[in-house]
Amino acid sequence: MEIVNRDFDLYLQAIQLQNERLLRELEEVRKLITEKPSEKIEVDQEFYTLEQCWRIKGGCSLNTFKANPLLRVGCGNPKYSHYIGGRLCFKKQDVLRWKTVEDGQDFLDYAQECGITVIPEKYLRLAQKAFKKSEVLV
Repeated sequence: MEIVNRDFDLYLQAIQLQNERLLRELEEVRKLITEKPSEKIEVDQEFYTLEQCWRIKGGCSLNTFKANPLLRVGCGNPKYSHYIGGRLCFKKQDVLRWKTVEDGQDFLDYAQECGITVIPEKYLRLAQKAFKKSEVLV
């Protein structure tokens, strides 16, 4: 009878140790879940390079994008561009606005918003073509 009680006591101690270990782990999980967002370290990019902007929007080759300033953020207006470490970059808020612009009337409005007064004939034709397509789809 004494052997059975001793085995039972060992078994109970093992269960208690497991419970304590689980309780500690649960406490760590609770801390992670209840941690305030302001305490978390979050790094967000404030500037985007020309190549990153091209990846975000897509639609043409990188060489076309580099060669045609009107396709870039701010339609090539220098007030929208910055140089960081010698590389052409654009502010996050400008990139977010630019990536929603499509060819067509949207593009012409955006160019005017950016201060571009003269738009080459090639881009006017592309905008008109895109505008006609969007009318047909609607």
